[in-house]
Amino acid sequence: MNQQMIDKHLQDINELGFDKTLILDTHDVAKILKVQARTIVNWAKENLGPKCKKIGKSYIYTKRDIAEFLADN
Repeated sequence: MNQQMIDKHLQDINELGFDKTLILDTHDVAKILKVQARTIVNWAKENLGPKCKKIGKSYIYTKRDIAEFLADN
């Protein structure tokens, strides 16, 4: 994994308005990845897509995990 690519993706995520956000929800990730929220939920259930944690019925993500996913794909 290239650290420069991860840093670039983190900057891009921040520029989308998430600069003061530490944790992202399914809808935030869908906006960043330009897919439907349902797709993100399906990926989480199937252990596909970016790393996430399940809290109750919700999935949460870190910006770093999203940036790493984008750098890998």
